[in-house]
Amino acid sequence: MVRKLHPDAGGLETADFSLALAAVSEAWSVLGNTTSRRLYDESLTAKSRYRQAPNPKKQSTVEFADEFADEPEFEIPRVVVRAKVPWRFMLSLVAVGALLILFLHSTASSNIQQGPDSLIQSGSCVAFDSTQAVYEVSCDGPNDGVVRQLIGFDRTCSSDTFGYRDRQGMGIACLEP
Repeated sequence: MVRKLHPDAGGLETADFSLALAAVSEAWSVLGNTTSRRLYDESLTAKSRYRQAPNPKKQSTVEFADEFADEPEFEIPRVVVRAKVPWRFMLSLVAVGALLILFLHSTASSNIQQGPDSLIQSGSCVAFDSTQAVYEVSCDGPNDGVVRQLIGFDRTCSSDTFGYRDRQGMGIACLEP
């Protein structure tokens, strides 16, 4: 019975199948336990003694059905359904946010002048200090050279460049002539 009512077997996921499956599971838990089954059988025999009328010829089928209506029925357990995630709304929010970022990026001013950040790298304009160490300066103003590459202290610059110590101690700056 459970195989017939299971939502995966029939491919249907309705609340009716879930409720029926819950009722079958409840019945199996009662009938599978000997103590609870004995109590259930005793309750059925007590109900059948209560239903017997003194004169069965006078009792009609309508009165017999009315007796069943007065009895408490099996309470069906509530089925909790998982909430659905609003994927479409979330995707539309992401799309609008991405478009807003692209629009703001395209309208932003790209001619912001970059000042020296004091970190020497390839292409940095440098000047000499009093100890003949180099430090970064703006390429718009006066400078003593442009760095081709920054190398470690244990290496030497190529023959067409001149090596000077970086003032921050990062290595040797190879300057173009």
